[in-house]
Amino acid sequence: MNTEEYFQIVAKENPLEFFSKHICPYLVGTQWDIIRKCSLLMGVTTDRPNLRMRLHILLCGGPGTGKSELLNWWRRKMDGVLVNSELTSKTGLVGDARGKTIHPGLLARSNGSVLLVDELDKMSIKDQNGLLQAMEEGEYIITKGKNRQAFKAEVRVIATCNDINKIQKPLVDRFDFPFKVARISRIKRAEYVSDIIDSFMGKNAKDYSLVVKAYLNWAKNAKTRIDPADEPAIKKAIKNYILNTDANIEGVSYRSLEFSILRIAYALALLERSKITESHINFAIELKDTILRNFVGTA
Repeated sequence: MNTEEYFQIVAKENPLEFFSKHICPYLVGTQWDIIRKCSLLMGVTTDRPNLRMRLHILLCGGPGTGKSELLNWWRRKMDGVLVNSELTSKTGLVGDARGKTIHPGLLARSNGSVLLVDELDKMSIKDQNGLLQAMEEGEYIITKGKNRQAFKAEVRVIATCNDINKIQKPLVDRFDFPFKVARISRIKRAEYVSDIIDSFMGKNAKDYSLVVKAYLNWAKNAKTRIDPADEPAIKKAIKNYILNTDANIEGVSYRSLEFSILRIAYALALLERSKITESHINFAIELKDTILRNFVGTA
């Protein structure tokens, strides 16, 4: 059985459900179920000509909530590029112009990768601006006098922060999946002790990360589209959501709502190697609505 035949069999199990549970599986608590799914959707996205289809995740919460564990899993298992505020204060996420030469930073060297940004709220405004450009345009610009140089930086971002108020609002708005990550209660923590010990001892802990990585690389090369016959129903679903949702969407941009819904549906269709249908749009709407209602930074 070749790789494609194997993945076609696995895909019948619902690839979103099947593969997401193998992402950082030792993180306990139901809040991680949706975060795992969103990171899988992020992992399958790539840009198309003239279309920015990359998805991005922001995890906001205090120390000890598991944020860094997710970043480190993506670094170890998926070849993500990890940067933090301490490192960027020395080398620069964006880079700079010293003397007569423009020096690209870590952002340019991460082109095509999943960029794992730890403590985004502690990074300089210059680095935040550069990251915003990269997330929006797939490149960023450094200016030195009359010399302007653009650097390719098509990155998918998983970022963490402790204080959302120290990140500029346009950058927060650019994250499709912003999450408020909380510590689990003492009672819940006690319930997961058995699972944690099993994980620590390696019991029943098959590592499927290579399979997840291979599937994402295989699925992202698929081509998906919306059939003209499906367009009216898709347009109606998004319109009805905007008109009828109780979520506070007044402060949410088109890029972070309507376009985000389409990007999520696109990613789901890639995972399933199918066309984009109304069911994909409805899933994206429900997911986006859940996130908007639970993330205080969108208010």
